[in-house]
Amino acid sequence: MTTSLMRKILFVIVLLLAGNASVTAQLKYNVVTSDIPLFWQMYDHLQQITDSAARVKLVETEYLSKGSPGLHQFATMREMTAAGFVKSFRKYPLFWQHIREKTLAVQQQLPEVYAILDRYEKIYPSWHRPDVYFTIGYLGTGGTTTQKELLIGTEIAAADSTINSEGMQPMLRNYFRNNRGIAHLVAHEITHTQQKGVDKEGGWHTNLLGYCLAEGICDFVAELLLEKELETPYIHYGKLHEAAVWQQFQQEMAGNDVSNWLYNNGKKGEQADLGYFVGYAISKSYYLHTKNKTKALQALIGIDVEDIHSLNKILKQSRYHGDFFK
Repeated sequence: MTTSLMRKILFVIVLLLAGNASVTAQLKYNVVTSDIPLFWQMYDHLQQITDSAARVKLVETEYLSKGSPGLHQFATMREMTAAGFVKSFRKYPLFWQHIREKTLAVQQQLPEVYAILDRYEKIYPSWHRPDVYFTIGYLGTGGTTTQKELLIGTEIAAADSTINSEGMQPMLRNYFRNNRGIAHLVAHEITHTQQKGVDKEGGWHTNLLGYCLAEGICDFVAELLLEKELETPYIHYGKLHEAAVWQQFQQEMAGNDVSNWLYNNGKKGEQADLGYFVGYAISKSYYLHTKNKTKALQALIGIDVEDIHSLNKILKQSRYHGDFFK
């Protein structure tokens, strides 16, 4: 057998193995994208209708009613209505014209999603597999979770700086500008499905430290899943101004007001969402200072954010003092 023939045979074997790995992943996880083509089929049909009531009815019958269980759950949790879709189409016509191809391209990014899920299973013994649904809403959220499902608003998750976002809220425009892609969103949001009390949709009875750890842990675990450091604006800013950020955070962390630190679009006149950075920094410091990394992940991901004693224990054992990234 010639060397050339052997190389060709090896190449074919590699392709077959890769294909088998992909098929195995598809059988292993329930990742659903059927709502995306269903949405665009409805959208195209809608362009032929001018009557407002008929347009609303079409969205309801051809999309919301026919959608996946994930879409039904998403619509219920976010109180989405057919009229809300019609209003969004009218308000942001250029956005909806431009976002189609990016949402359809999600199908080609699924191998990255499967790789993230596989890696989670390897590093976290208590992992339970959530169903992942790529749906389309009307610019309400890029992703939300229950303990059984990751529900992705693909119209946000797939958008980037090239998309027309004229007239939209600054928070959305900033997200599009800095969006790192589907894999980053999945890597962050998937940890929420593993956390205690996630079905409360952020309505935990906890303090600022608890909220920031709940989000920051997701960012830190995302680094492990992606096998590279996150490069978000708030992490970049936090590293440069770590001592000042920590000093201010300490003054507020026992309180219940999160508005200066989370979901705030830079309310303090600074970088937005610095609470994510603080939670991320504490989590990373805790992980690196714990010898048994599996137990460290169990403690972080499995923490009860409503247990103030547990929060303070994690903070103390992290040895974090606002100087981790010096």
